[in-house]
Amino acid sequence: MLIVTEAASIRLAAKLTRKRVGDDVAMRFVRKQRGWRLRPDKPEPEDVAFAYEGRTVLVLGPQAVQRLADRTLDARDTPAGPRLQLR
Repeated sequence: MLIVTEAASIRLAAKLTRKRVGDDVAMRFVRKQRGWRLRPDKPEPEDVAFAYEGRTVLVLGPQAVQRLADRTLDARDTPAGPRLQLR
């Protein structure tokens, strides 16, 4: 199962706030040609959800759950501010 650190959860919550989406929207990993990307999306019944302070901040569909099973989502500090890192 994907591990989502507290720092990553805080960063995801901040992204959702900045995008001004409703409480029924979370970030979703989608597979693109150059790797995984995050986009806002509404949770689906088959999704695995990750919450932070009572709000769902990340959802994964069944294929993403399998492909990201041995990964960790973390946030790291950069000169431009905190950035999410999938390792």
